[in-house]
Amino acid sequence: MLVLCYGIQKSGSTLAFELVRGVLESAGFEQPFLRNERFKGDVSIPAAARNYVEGVTQEKIVELTDIIGPDRKIAVKTHGGFRAKMFPWLEEMQARAALQIIVSWRDPRDICLSLLDAGVAARDIDAGAFSQLKTLDDAVAYVEGRLARYRKWASLRGTLRLDYDIAAFAPDRAIAAIEKTLNVASDHERVKRHAFEDADTRKNKALPDRYRTELSAGQKTKLADTFRRFIMDSSDAGWPEKHRLKLLARER
Repeated sequence: MLVLCYGIQKSGSTLAFELVRGVLESAGFEQPFLRNERFKGDVSIPAAARNYVEGVTQEKIVELTDIIGPDRKIAVKTHGGFRAKMFPWLEEMQARAALQIIVSWRDPRDICLSLLDAGVAARDIDAGAFSQLKTLDDAVAYVEGRLARYRKWASLRGTLRLDYDIAAFAPDRAIAAIEKTLNVASDHERVKRHAFEDADTRKNKALPDRYRTELSAGQKTKLADTFRRFIMDSSDAGWPEKHRLKLLARER
C-alpha cells in the first residue's frame, strides 16, 4: 500500500507525515527510501531523505504501488495536486486498499503566520522557497492559491483528514486515527519520539490559534472574510462529501 500524505505547506504536513511514518515503522513496516523529486539526492538537506513526489499523476501512483506491493505500507509525502479526471480512479485505489491518502489541515490564518516565519528564515540564509513571502498579503495569496487543491484531496472518499491542532497538541489521538485508518497497532511513545524529537519537522512556534494573538483586529476581520468558506467547512463534518459530489458531477 502506498500511503500518500498531502498538505499545504506549513499546515503541519511534515509533522503528519512523520507521525504516519513513525506509526508504520513501529508497526513493523520498514520505510525505505524510494524517491525524492524535490531535492534530487542532495543528502546535505534532511528533508531529502523523505519519500516525496511533486505533481501526482496516475503513472506515478501505479509505479509506486507496484514497487511497494501488497505486503508493504510505505509513506510518501506530497504538496502536489492531481488532475480532476483522476478523482474516481483515486477513490477506487483507496477502496481496494492499494492506496491510502492522509491529508493534514490547519486554520489558514495560522498557515499564513507560519509562512511569514518561514519567509524570514529563508531570507536569513538567502535561500529557500518561501523567501518571497514578506507581507501578510503575500502569505494570504499563497494559501488562497492552494485551497482548491486541498479541497480535492480532502474530499476523496476514504481519506483521513488530520487536524494540525490534534497532531501537534493531542498526538495520541492523531496516532490512534492513523492506526485505525491503516489497520495497524503501534507504540505511541516510540512514534512520538520519532515525530517530535528525531525527525526534522521544521516547526516554527508550534502554538495553536496563533491568529488570535498575533493579528490585529483589522487583519482578523480581513482574513476571516477571505477564508470564510474554509472556516465554515471546518465545523461541518459533511463538507467533504458535498464537495466530492460536486467534483464528480462536474467530471460527468
